Amino acid sequence: MPSTDDNRSYDTPLEKSLLAGDIPAVMDLLAAMGPAERVAARPAVAHLTHMRWGLLRPDQRNPLNLRVAFDKTQANRLFRAIDLARFLCEPENPLCDYWMHIGIEDIPAFKARFKPALSTVPIDKQLQGDFRWHYPLYIHRAIVAGLVERPGTDEYVDALFFGDLRAESNVVLKHFDADRGLAPWLLRLFEREGSSDGSFAAREKYCHDPELYWSHAFLTLCERGVYTRAQLLGKTLGALACDWPQFKSGWFSRFHELLAPSVDEMAAEADRYLALCHSRIAPTAGMALQAVATLYKAGHVQGDAVCDAAAPLASATVKAQVLAALELLGQVAKNEPALAHRASGVAVQALAHTAADVQKKAIAFLTTWGLDEASQELARSYLPFVSAVNRPALARLVGGAEAAQLAAPAVATDTTTAPRPVSPLDASRALPPLDQIPDLVERMAYALENPADVDEWERVAGALVRLAPMADADKAAFMALQKRTRRLDWATKPLGYALGRILAAAVNGESTAEEAMVVAGDVTTRAEHFVGPRAQDLIAQALAGQGLTPLSTPTHRGGFIDPRELLARIRAHQQAGAHAPMPEQVLALMRLVPAQRDAQAARAALADAQGTKEPGPLLQALRYALGDDTAKVPKDAAARPLFLAAARIRSPHADDAPTLAAYGDLGPGGPLHPRIDWHVVSETSEGGYTFHHLHLTHGPALQPHEHGQPHHTALALCAKHLAETRWAVEHEAAPIRFAASLLPSGLEPLFAEAARTIASNLDWWEAQWQNRAYLDLLLEPTTPFTPMARLLLAVALAGKEPGQTALAVDALVLGVQDGRLDITSLGETLARLWATPLVKGPRYAKSLTAAAQAHAAMPVAVFALLCAMVQAPASGERKDLAPLLELLLELRLGHQLPLPAGTRAALAAMKLGGKGKTAQQQLLGT
Repeated sequence: MPSTDDNRSYDTPLEKSLLAGDIPAVMDLLAAMGPAERVAARPAVAHLTHMRWGLLRPDQRNPLNLRVAFDKTQANRLFRAIDLARFLCEPENPLCDYWMHIGIEDIPAFKARFKPALSTVPIDKQLQGDFRWHYPLYIHRAIVAGLVERPGTDEYVDALFFGDLRAESNVVLKHFDADRGLAPWLLRLFEREGSSDGSFAAREKYCHDPELYWSHAFLTLCERGVYTRAQLLGKTLGALACDWPQFKSGWFSRFHELLAPSVDEMAAEADRYLALCHSRIAPTAGMALQAVATLYKAGHVQGDAVCDAAAPLASATVKAQVLAALELLGQVAKNEPALAHRASGVAVQALAHTAADVQKKAIAFLTTWGLDEASQELARSYLPFVSAVNRPALARLVGGAEAAQLAAPAVATDTTTAPRPVSPLDASRALPPLDQIPDLVERMAYALENPADVDEWERVAGALVRLAPMADADKAAFMALQKRTRRLDWATKPLGYALGRILAAAVNGESTAEEAMVVAGDVTTRAEHFVGPRAQDLIAQALAGQGLTPLSTPTHRGGFIDPRELLARIRAHQQAGAHAPMPEQVLALMRLVPAQRDAQAARAALADAQGTKEPGPLLQALRYALGDDTAKVPKDAAARPLFLAAARIRSPHADDAPTLAAYGDLGPGGPLHPRIDWHVVSETSEGGYTFHHLHLTHGPALQPHEHGQPHHTALALCAKHLAETRWAVEHEAAPIRFAASLLPSGLEPLFAEAARTIASNLDWWEAQWQNRAYLDLLLEPTTPFTPMARLLLAVALAGKEPGQTALAVDALVLGVQDGRLDITSLGETLARLWATPLVKGPRYAKSLTAAAQAHAAMPVAVFALLCAMVQAPASGERKDLAPLLELLLELRLGHQLPLPAGTRAALAAMKLGGKGKTAQQQLLGT
C-alpha cells in the first residue's frame, strides 16, 4: 500500500502536472518516458490515487489541500489525470484497452496521441464479460472510442442509467461531454421504468450530493440549451402518467419540483395535470393537484374540470391530499356558486377518512356550501362511521339528530369466563414422535424449507438419532435429502447444515469435525454458538446407534419438555447402559416445564422420581428442579452444570438460594435471576445528527470466566442476550427461534435483546425482517408478558415498518384476550418510554387505534391502557400528546366509557396547547 504521509513533497514534473489536473501535460510527459521510467513513476501515482479524495476535501492541517471548498471541475481534472497516469504506468495494461480505464472525456485525445492498435479480443466479448455485466460499464465508452456503432436497442438505452453516482463530478455530464450525440438517447430514459437497481431513483438513492444527481445533469443541459424546458416537462409528465411504482415515480415528482415550471408552461399541459390527479401513486396525484390549483387560480382550467380532478383525492388515504382537495373545492364553490353543490358532492367522500380532523374539515365545508338531496343521503350513510366527536355535527347537518347518540356499548370482559393460562404441556401443543420413514422424510424436507420452525427441526433431529443406524432398505428414501443437504453451507444455513450432518451420521455413519460447525470469536454473541455443540451431541448419539430418543428433544412446542417424559427417557438410558453427554443432560433440564407453569405434571414426575433407588446426579437435579426440598445441592464441580440448569427451572423468575449458597454469584442466569432495567441514551454525531439508543443495565454483573466454563449453558445464553451492543446480533429468524428454545421458561434476557435490537432500527433505516421472530414469540399463548416482554411490545408498537408493527398490534390484542397481559403494567411501560425521545406519539396512536378496531372487547382495553399511560408519573416532558388524547376522547365518546378519577386529575394537571388542549378540554368537559 502506498504511503499516506501528508507531508510528502510533490515536485517532479509529472507530480506537479497531476496535482494541477493538466491532462495534456500528463500525456506529453508519459509519452516521452520509456517503460522503465513509467514503472519508476508508479509509487508516486499510486500514492496520489490513494490520497486524491483527501486532496480535494477541506482540511487546513493538510498542506496538500487544494481547495477550501469542494470544486467539481478541479476534482474532475485531477481524477482524470491520475487515471490516465495509472493506466500508462502499469506495464500489464495493454495499450489497446485504454478506453476501459481512462476518463471517458480523454478517449479521443488519447486515441489521437497514442494511436493504439485494436485488441485481438473481439469487441463483443469484451463488452459481454461475465453474464453481460460488463455491458453497461463499457458500451458507451466503446462508442466514444469508435469501436462500435450506437446500437439503438432497449438494452443500450437501459445501460445509459449510469452506475454509481458517488464520483468526484457528475457522471452524466462527463459522458455527455464525451459524446454530444447522447442527448436524444438520454431523453429516452424518461420512457423506461428501469430495473430495481437501474433507474433514476435507484441510482440517486445512495448519493448525497445534489450536484451529482441525474436531475442536476438534466437541468444543467437545459441551461446549456441542449434541451428545452418544454421537452423536459413533457417527458416528466409522460413518465408520471405511466404510474410506475412509487419509488421510481417519486424521482419524476421531485424532478418536476426542481424544474419549477411557470404557470404558462403548465397551462400547455393542463389536460395532463388533470389526468394525473387520478394517479394511483400518491406523490404523483398530490403534485398534480397542486398544479391544478395553480392553474385554476390563473384561469387556465374550469371549475367543473377541477371537481372531477379532485374526486379521487377527496377519498385518498393521505391526509394532506384530502385537505388540499377540500381547500381547492372550497375555492371552486366560492368563485362559481353554481358549482357549490357539485363541489359538496365530491367533498362528502372526505367523511370516509379515518382522521377526525379531516372529517371535521369536511363537515365544515358541507355546512358552508350545502348539500343537494343525493349528497345529503350519501353523507347520512357515513354517520355510523365518522368519529364520535364529529357525529353530532354531521347529524345536525343531515337531519338525523337521533344518530348523534349512536354509540357502541362498551363490551366488558366477564371475569368468570376469562380464559385460563395455557400450559406449555397442553395437548394441542404436543410434538408426537416421528416413527415412520415416509413421515420423517416429509418433515425433514419441510424443516429444510422452514428453518425458523425449530420445533420441527428438533422433532426431525430426535427421530434421526432414535432410528439410527438406518436399515439398508430405508436409506434410499433419504437420497434426495442427502444430495440437497450437501449443498448447504454452515455460514449461511447453520440449522440446515447441522440437520444434514445428523442425517449423514444416521444414514451413513459419518462423523463431522468440530471445526466444521464453529463460529468465529471467543465471545458467545450469536445463537450459532449453541447450534454447533448441540448438533455434535446429536451426531455422537446417532453414531452410537442405541435407538434412544435424546434426552433434550422437546415434547411440546416452544422447546418445552414434559418432566414425566424426561424421567422416562432417563430410565430408558439407564436400562440400555447409555450415558448421555453432559451438554445433553443440561439442555434437557433447561427445557423442563417449571412447576409454576404446570403443577400437576411436576407433582406426578416428582412423586415418581422420589421412588427411584440410587438416583444419579441427573435424577437428583431433576428432583431439585421440580421443587424437591430433600434434594441437596452438591458442591462438587462435576454436578454443578446440572444444578445450575435446575436452578433456573426451580426459580425461573427469582434467585435460587440453595445453589447460591453452594456456588456463589456466577453472574446472571445461574443461581441469580437476571434483573434487567433500561434507559434511553441520546448522542450527537460529528455531523450533527442525534441518535437515540435503548441501553440495558442488569444485575448481577456478567462474569466471563464463569459463563465461559464448559456446560454452563444457561449462564452463556444469558451472557449472549445481554452482551453490550447496539446492533442486531442475529441476521436470520431461525437462530432467534433456536435461542428461544434453549431455555423457553426464561425468555427475559432474550426479550431484552429483542427490545434493544428493534429499538436500534425503529425508523427502519435497515431492512431487518428477522426481527419479526422476536415478536412471534409474544403471539404464543404460553409466553408470559414479563417486564422485558412488555418493553419489547412497547418498543415495537412505535415502529415504522408496517408489517413489524402489525405483529406488535396482534400481540397486544392476543395478550389482552387470553389474559396474559396486564394493562396497567403495560401502560406504565408505555408511559415511561413515551417520555423519552426514542418513540413518537402519533405512531402509538396509530398502533393503538388498530388494536381498538381489532376486536369488540379491545376498545375498553385500549381505553384503560391510555388511561394508565396518562396517569403514570412522567419521568420527563411528554411529547406528541394530541393524537393519544384524541384517541382517548374518541373511545370515551364512541363507547360511553367513564373517565377514571385518576385520569381526570392527571389530565387537569397537564399544560397543553393546540389540538392537545382541545382534546383535554373535551375530555374534562370544560
